[in-house]
Amino acid sequence: MQQAAARGQGLARRRALRAGGAVLAAGLLGGLAAPEPAAGRRLRFTVTDVDRGRVAASRPVAAGDRVTLRYTHSVSKRPVEEVFSVGTGGRLLMEEMRFDTFGANLPVGPEHIGSTTTTFLREDDGYRVLHHGRPLGTVQLMVNSTHSGQVLLFPGDGRVRLLDVAEYGTRVELGVQGGSRGRP
Repeated sequence: MQQAAARGQGLARRRALRAGGAVLAAGLLGGLAAPEPAAGRRLRFTVTDVDRGRVAASRPVAAGDRVTLRYTHSVSKRPVEEVFSVGTGGRLLMEEMRFDTFGANLPVGPEHIGSTTTTFLREDDGYRVLHHGRPLGTVQLMVNSTHSGQVLLFPGDGRVRLLDVAEYGTRVELGVQGGSRGRP
């Protein structure tokens, strides 16, 4: 009788451990699959000097914010704007590009980039290329002369002139940093 009771207790204990393990596993897997909460995250748009490995400029941003890179095209000498946004998970997304005349490395129609096909629009004041929130990760570029006028425009009239934070010829990387650990 005592052996049967002990076996019954052992069986009950194993079942409880299995059930607890299943709940723990489901919780862990659910935590991995769940998106990071956007609330309370400290996101920053950063300009990093790639060669020196230092952040040259940093601005607070929030999911949904748009940041525009405005510059003068080196060949056509006409203004170009590239519009990025901050995704809910803190990713840098490409939204659109605007220009009024064609030039080297500017699109002349829709493009297939990864799984995204851009939309090419002719408007009264020029061309607009929609990238539909294409994930980028980061964007590298070279800081150009005062003639290019590379400026980042942030929500709320914030602006950063790249030549004010890095020397001519410096490779910089644009990106978004942040998260629950509060990276810079």
